[in-house]
Amino acid sequence: MEENKIKLWDRIQRGMEAGFDAAMSAVHTITEKAGEGIELTRLRREKARLETQVTRRLAELGNAVFEKVSKDRLDEVTEKLEIKDMVLEIAQDEARMVDIDRRLKKELEE
Repeated sequence: MEENKIKLWDRIQRGMEAGFDAAMSAVHTITEKAGEGIELTRLRREKARLETQVTRRLAELGNAVFEKVSKDRLDEVTEKLEIKDMVLEIAQDEARMVDIDRRLKKELEE
Protein backbone atom coordinates (compact mmCIF):
# COMPACT_ATOMS: atom_id res chain seq x y z
CA MET A 1 0.00 0.00 0.00
CA GLU A 2 2.90 2.40 0.71
CA GLU A 3 4.00 2.16 -2.94
CA ASN A 4 0.52 3.25 -4.05
CA LYS A 5 0.59 6.28 -1.75
CA ILE A 6 3.86 7.39 -3.30
CA LYS A 7 2.28 7.09 -6.72
CA LEU A 8 -0.62 9.25 -5.51
CA TRP A 9 1.80 11.92 -4.27
CA ASP A 10 3.66 11.77 -7.59
CA ARG A 11 0.37 12.41 -9.39
CA ILE A 12 -0.35 15.38 -7.15
CA GLN A 13 3.09 16.84 -7.78
CA ARG A 14 2.80 16.40 -11.56
CA GLY A 15 -0.57 18.16 -11.46
CA MET A 16 0.82 21.04 -9.45
CA GLU A 17 3.79 21.40 -11.81
CA ALA A 18 1.48 21.43 -14.83
CA GLY A 19 -0.63 24.07 -13.09
CA PHE A 20 2.45 26.15 -12.36
CA ASP A 21 3.60 25.97 -15.97
CA ALA A 22 0.14 26.99 -17.17
CA ALA A 23 -0.01 29.87 -14.67
CA MET A 24 3.40 31.15 -15.72
CA SER A 25 2.46 30.93 -19.39
CA ALA A 26 -0.78 32.82 -18.72
CA VAL A 27 1.05 35.56 -16.80
CA HIS A 28 3.54 35.91 -19.65
CA THR A 29 0.78 36.10 -22.27
CA ILE A 30 -1.29 38.60 -20.30
CA THR A 31 1.63 40.89 -19.57
CA GLU A 32 2.87 40.67 -23.15
CA LYS A 33 -0.57 41.62 -24.54
CA ALA A 34 -1.02 44.41 -22.06
CA GLY A 35 2.38 45.87 -22.90
CA GLU A 36 3.25 46.10 -19.22
CA GLY A 37 6.62 47.26 -18.08
CA ILE A 38 9.40 44.86 -17.16
CA GLU A 39 9.10 45.48 -13.41
CA LEU A 40 5.35 44.87 -13.38
CA THR A 41 5.83 41.69 -15.40
CA ARG A 42 8.59 40.53 -13.02
CA LEU A 43 6.37 41.19 -9.99
CA ARG A 44 3.43 39.28 -11.51
CA ARG A 45 5.65 36.33 -12.32
CA GLU A 46 7.20 36.35 -8.85
CA LYS A 47 3.74 36.42 -7.28
CA ALA A 48 2.61 33.47 -9.44
CA ARG A 49 5.79 31.57 -8.47
CA LEU A 50 5.24 32.23 -4.76
CA GLU A 51 1.56 31.25 -4.94
CA THR A 52 2.56 27.98 -6.55
CA GLN A 53 5.29 27.42 -3.95
CA VAL A 54 2.81 27.99 -1.10
CA THR A 55 0.34 25.60 -2.75
CA ARG A 56 3.06 22.95 -3.09
CA ARG A 57 4.09 23.34 0.54
CA LEU A 58 0.49 23.15 1.74
CA ALA A 59 0.02 20.00 -0.34
CA GLU A 60 3.22 18.50 1.10
CA LEU A 61 2.08 19.39 4.62
CA GLY A 62 -1.34 17.90 3.98
CA ASN A 63 0.23 14.75 2.59
CA ALA A 64 2.54 14.43 5.60
CA VAL A 65 -0.37 14.87 8.03
CA PHE A 66 -2.51 12.40 6.07
CA GLU A 67 0.28 9.80 6.01
CA LYS A 68 0.91 10.19 9.75
CA VAL A 69 -2.71 10.03 10.89
CA SER A 70 -3.44 7.15 8.51
CA LYS A 71 -0.38 5.11 9.45
CA ASP A 72 -0.71 5.58 13.19
CA ARG A 73 -4.53 5.66 13.16
CA LEU A 74 -4.65 8.89 15.11
CA ASP A 75 -8.43 9.15 15.42
CA GLU A 76 -8.21 11.55 18.37
CA VAL A 77 -6.11 13.97 16.34
CA THR A 78 -8.40 13.83 13.31
CA GLU A 79 -11.42 14.42 15.51
CA LYS A 80 -9.80 17.41 17.27
CA LEU A 81 -8.82 18.92 13.93
CA GLU A 82 -12.25 18.09 12.52
CA ILE A 83 -10.69 16.30 9.55
CA LYS A 84 -11.72 12.72 10.25
CA ASP A 85 -14.31 12.60 7.45
CA MET A 86 -11.88 14.17 5.01
CA VAL A 87 -9.16 11.64 5.88
CA LEU A 88 -11.62 8.80 5.33
CA GLU A 89 -12.75 10.26 1.99
CA ILE A 90 -9.16 10.64 0.81
CA ALA A 91 -8.38 7.06 1.81
CA GLN A 92 -11.45 5.84 -0.10
CA ASP A 93 -10.55 7.88 -3.18
CA GLU A 94 -6.98 6.62 -3.00
CA ALA A 95 -8.23 3.02 -2.86
CA ARG A 96 -10.45 3.69 -5.88
CA MET A 97 -7.49 5.09 -7.83
CA VAL A 98 -5.41 2.02 -7.00
CA ASP A 99 -8.27 -0.16 -8.23
CA ILE A 100 -8.61 1.88 -11.43
CA ASP A 101 -4.85 1.68 -12.03
CA ARG A 102 -5.05 -2.10 -11.62
CA ARG A 103 -7.98 -2.30 -14.03
CA LEU A 104 -6.28 -0.02 -16.56
CA LYS A 105 -3.15 -2.13 -16.46
CA LYS A 106 -5.23 -5.26 -16.97
CA GLU A 107 -7.08 -3.69 -19.94
CA LEU A 108 -3.83 -2.57 -21.55
CA GLU A 109 -2.34 -6.05 -21.23
CA GLU A 110 -5.27 -7.64 -23.06
